[in-house]
Amino acid sequence: MNLRLANEKMSDEEVAAMGNARIDVDEPHQIVECLDVVSARELLHDIDMYLSLETNARNVEFWENMLVVANAHLERLSGKGGMQGAVRDVLAGKSLDELDELEADVQAKLGGEQGAVDVDYWEQVRSELVVEKAKATLTVMHEGILQRRLARLQQSKDAPAAAAGAPGRTTSEVEQRKRQRLEELQRRILQQQPAPEDRAIDGQERDMSQEMFEAEMRKDHDPSEAMFSVEAAVGTRKYAWQDKHRPRKPRYFNRVHTGYEWNKYNQTHYDKDNPPPKVVQGYKFNIFYPDLIDRTSAPTYRIEKDPESDETSILRFVAGPPYEDVAFRIVNREWEYNRRRGFRNTFDRGVLQLHFRFKRHRLLAAGMELGQPRRVRWMYAGALTFLLLMELVGLGLFAKGFFPYKKTIPGFASRADQPISMGRGLSVPPAQYDRLVLMVVDALRNDFVFSNESAMAYTQDLLRSGQALGFTAKAQAPTVTMPRIKALMTGTVPNFLDAVLNIAESDTSSSLQYQDNLLWQLKTHGNKSINMFGDDTWLRLFPGMFARTDGTSSFFVTDTVEVDNNVTRNVRPELERDDWGVTVLHYLGLDHIGHLAGPKSPLMKPKQREMDDVVRTIHDIVSKQDQRRIQQDKRAKPTLFVVLGDHAMNEIGNHGGNSKLETSTVFVFIGSTTKSQPMADRGRNALSKLMATEVPQSNLVPTLALLLGVPIPKNSLGLPLPELLSAYTDRDRLHMLQTAAAQIYNVVRTSEPSAGAVDQQQVAERPAVYASADCGRLGAVGGQLQCKYEAALAAHYQALAKGGNSEKQVQAERAYYEFMEAASEHLSRTFSGYNLGLMGVGLVLIAAAAVGIAALYQSSGAGLVHVKSRQLAVSLPAVVMWATYLVSSTSTSLIEEEHQFWYFWVQTLLALRLATGGQWRTLAQMAMFRVVRKWNQTGQFWAGEPDVRQFLGQAANARLLWLLAAATVVLVNLAAWYVHCKYRRPALWSRTFRVLLGYGSVCALVYHIERSHAWTALGTAAQLRWIVRLCVPGDLAHIARTVYLLTALQAAASCAGLRRSRPHLAPLDALVGIMPLLLLLSRPHNFAVFGLFLGIFTLFFPAHASDTQWAGRLRPSRALVLFALAHASFFALGNSNSLASIDLSNAYAGVSRYSEVLVGVLVFISSWAGPLWWAIAGLSAVALELEHDRSVTQLLARVRALLTAAHLWQASTLLAISWIATAMRMHLFVWSVFSPRYLYQIAWFVGFYLGCGTVGGLLWLAAIVRLGA
Repeated sequence: MNLRLANEKMSDEEVAAMGNARIDVDEPHQIVECLDVVSARELLHDIDMYLSLETNARNVEFWENMLVVANAHLERLSGKGGMQGAVRDVLAGKSLDELDELEADVQAKLGGEQGAVDVDYWEQVRSELVVEKAKATLTVMHEGILQRRLARLQQSKDAPAAAAGAPGRTTSEVEQRKRQRLEELQRRILQQQPAPEDRAIDGQERDMSQEMFEAEMRKDHDPSEAMFSVEAAVGTRKYAWQDKHRPRKPRYFNRVHTGYEWNKYNQTHYDKDNPPPKVVQGYKFNIFYPDLIDRTSAPTYRIEKDPESDETSILRFVAGPPYEDVAFRIVNREWEYNRRRGFRNTFDRGVLQLHFRFKRHRLLAAGMELGQPRRVRWMYAGALTFLLLMELVGLGLFAKGFFPYKKTIPGFASRADQPISMGRGLSVPPAQYDRLVLMVVDALRNDFVFSNESAMAYTQDLLRSGQALGFTAKAQAPTVTMPRIKALMTGTVPNFLDAVLNIAESDTSSSLQYQDNLLWQLKTHGNKSINMFGDDTWLRLFPGMFARTDGTSSFFVTDTVEVDNNVTRNVRPELERDDWGVTVLHYLGLDHIGHLAGPKSPLMKPKQREMDDVVRTIHDIVSKQDQRRIQQDKRAKPTLFVVLGDHAMNEIGNHGGNSKLETSTVFVFIGSTTKSQPMADRGRNALSKLMATEVPQSNLVPTLALLLGVPIPKNSLGLPLPELLSAYTDRDRLHMLQTAAAQIYNVVRTSEPSAGAVDQQQVAERPAVYASADCGRLGAVGGQLQCKYEAALAAHYQALAKGGNSEKQVQAERAYYEFMEAASEHLSRTFSGYNLGLMGVGLVLIAAAAVGIAALYQSSGAGLVHVKSRQLAVSLPAVVMWATYLVSSTSTSLIEEEHQFWYFWVQTLLALRLATGGQWRTLAQMAMFRVVRKWNQTGQFWAGEPDVRQFLGQAANARLLWLLAAATVVLVNLAAWYVHCKYRRPALWSRTFRVLLGYGSVCALVYHIERSHAWTALGTAAQLRWIVRLCVPGDLAHIARTVYLLTALQAAASCAGLRRSRPHLAPLDALVGIMPLLLLLSRPHNFAVFGLFLGIFTLFFPAHASDTQWAGRLRPSRALVLFALAHASFFALGNSNSLASIDLSNAYAGVSRYSEVLVGVLVFISSWAGPLWWAIAGLSAVALELEHDRSVTQLLARVRALLTAAHLWQASTLLAISWIATAMRMHLFVWSVFSPRYLYQIAWFVGFYLGCGTVGGLLWLAAIVRLGA
């Protein structure tokens, strides 16, 4: 500012624009000498910057002299320099001209012109002369600035008098005081006397304060502003400094900004010509502290809760001595901290200025001021609907083109397709069996058969005695029934969409009617009559295949008894008949027990014993039949009995993913030629090695086809199990391996263009060349596999040639298996059939929708960025969280462990709120969420780690489990009572709502107790059962339906009271009203998690002052924390990005018959119970934030911004995951990781964001607008 005043060419307009610009009283070098080391270094840095930017020669001279003074001062502070007393005496009191003369004299002395001198002394004088000359130069420049300023002031005083034509008119008292003050300062500078401290001229400082006060009053103000001086009582306070200084209140000049609120009521009853009453929209506070003792510490302000009303708050200003606190009562609304929208918080020249406006929806408000609120709302709704429909269409196109499927060879294999044996003249090996019994036990895990804890004693005896062969069969994801049956019968990798179609009982699109499979081969080429009893999925997959059937629904998981009895009742009468060739039995009870109560359920071992009895029955029947049949017909063959599982289950009883527990099922082959040597060790651990003997599940198809003498299905990728071919001769075994290898090579040729035709005759002519070929040197995969196949054929020929021996036989078998293993592994992870065109169109539409939603969000509210300042408008934590989430989507491990991301960010956001002004409540929230995090271990790596769920699942802790569940029910009802007492008027509908809620929550609790048969575990509390029986329906289905009915009645009661009592607070009713439904569809151990959720949410209110006062970008908003909690709650209840976490145990509560739509809805509510609750909690938070305002405008603006921001998150996430899925479509884990993740993203978008968030939120707003909130 001083340098601007030094400009003699400064225009009058520039002078006027400076207004009451303050002139530094002290000389520049005196200011420098008051600095400490840190401040001096900062000043040097600033001076260097100014020198690099300055172009005015006069200003450059000023900064160069300041640089000299600052460097000298910093050296003194560092102890490197300092003026001695003698030198000080020489330089003291000299002007700039005298210092020039002294400098010439010193130069002469040091030049030797005056004889011998003390060189060290005069060298020090010369160095100090440079500093003193710089100080003197600065003094002269400062003097000139003051003189010019006085002249300007004199001109400004005379000009108005001359213009008014009133000579002799005296200047105002303010101008006279200003002139006296500046003349006093000029005189002191010219006399080189230091100015006293400002506190010594208390009267003059008060004059300056009065001057600024009057200047503020003279300013032209907006007509919408009015004086505001309503102080709030601050109470009696004793200050630590009041013994030294007399406390006094500061002066202030405040204004309040008012305007119109066009809510629904005002739009109906007012217009522009007859406007409604004005409401407060902002404030301007100007607090004057001219006599502040400590000028280095600026006054502060804080917001406090008003004890008299929730609609207002107390704004307190705090300064140091000698000023008391002063407080004002203001409207309790959220502030707008954008400086471009009027926010100002400065302290300058003893004046604290705090100007702010309340947040409002600018676009919506603008439309209302134009009288077009409905048009604006409809334009927004139309734009958002169009963008979401575009995104939905893009998602559908991308999903149709993305979900991978295998290219299959059309048609069915025949005997003509089998290769000519390398051993010429060798006939087709005969079949070992002519009948087959397949006993499929759904979710039969390997430890259910092989471990010491297994209850299948008879099956284990067969394995130990060598009468059966056992293997751990490894299934591939998705581990659900339909894809696994298809894999078991075709030997292929299943289509991933079958995991989705698995729950649709009416679906026939995944039928194997026109795809080669083992059952077709057995029926066509083996002339077998095939019967099926059990899971009706077989009937959908193989229409018209079976002669006799008795199908049962596979999805009524609450049935664990009848579903198996319906199968067992057919075992003896059907197997004792002689007209069957293949019998398929599919048992579901064990899988249903896993879904209901997990693998450690008390019902699990009885079910294993039941299955073991079925094995005993079947083995006895077929053994006696085979003995009789073979005696009657010497050409008859024995029956092969296979016990197997389609998939396994994880530690909580679910399946669908690719964890070790879910993929480890069993093969048990029982037949006359499958016998092995009895186990030498028949102790408890004798079968443990079978749990480590793993074979791919696809190996079943070629093995059964060869044993039963039918062609191998064309698309099979399996390998014959060598242990089951041991009964054949060496020549026959090689021929069977050649048949299997030829079939796999046909699949290789279909998939790999680089694999060519193989001429067996050419291989037989030069077997040594082909057998010794180095296949690894070939680049293309197809070429390498062709080379290995030719090498196996060559080894086969050499083993059968004259001079062949057992070693050649072993080498040939090993060569065949090396080729088949390499080919099967490559084909299993090679996917084709992607429609890149559809995927590209889908990506473009999703990207366009994401950009459109971003533009929509930018056009309303604060937006994403400030266009003019080019700065982010969103908080830094939100940006970092969004960026890290997109990066984490590229990692398979982070996708499987996504819960760790959300757990980290919830705690991080809460920690940031604690660090930026939080209270003990935030710390309590962090502690409660830490407990939530430990409740259910999920993901892939730590899913089996100890957690609260396992602890509560122990029999010894059953009472604690149900005590926590009952406590949650009580807590929910207390919350409902609190909400209605505080925010609702006493009315019949309110009491009805609470009664329905209480009865519904008790019914949900009793439902789980009855279903778990837990009355005996409750001890003395079990005596209450007869009372419960009187109040609650006796049937489980009726209890569940009662909860559904009560939930609907609660909604009706809440709607009935909307018009009478604060309709905008409807989400609070929904927050507690939906709890019985969510508790019914959750597992009992998760009841307490909802109690913790309720506690975390409650601690957000009442809002702390920092929620509105803190303007830093590091403080996350409450909405951001609630958003993170919604996503984290999905995983906190035990879910993951694996299909195995889909819990079907509660999807049939109250359902008497299978309904795809109803079961699908219940599955979604059960899986997304946590996010649904937190979504309602988010709307409730908005309602509570704006409760004091109760205007449609604020609610529309707030919810609109939140919905748009939420859709911006999901649209950008969907775009990123779609792009990643496209890039990773050839990845090894495309089915086990990326495809399930994409399915979950579809559910998040369609079910949660679109169906629940958007539709539910807009219905709420529509109700409020309709009712005129």
